[in-house]
Amino acid sequence: MNDGIDVVRNWILSRHPERARIGPDEDLVRTRLVDSLSFVELVYVIENATGAEIDFDTIDLKDFQSLSAIQRAFFTTA
Repeated sequence: MNDGIDVVRNWILSRHPERARIGPDEDLVRTRLVDSLSFVELVYVIENATGAEIDFDTIDLKDFQSLSAIQRAFFTTA
């Protein structure tokens, strides 16, 4: 993975000091690593890491389900 996804991973882990790691396909919502209150902040963390704005009107929640999904949606260049 690249530096951007590391920023996202580190942000999530900083909010959950009881966790040492997050699996790449671990469901971030189901495991409550990201909840409804922290979701908006997660979007801003991704925006800051990518330098691109995410349009809240077109968000696909599947793109935020796991670190792998975030990597594919926001940090993979074609």
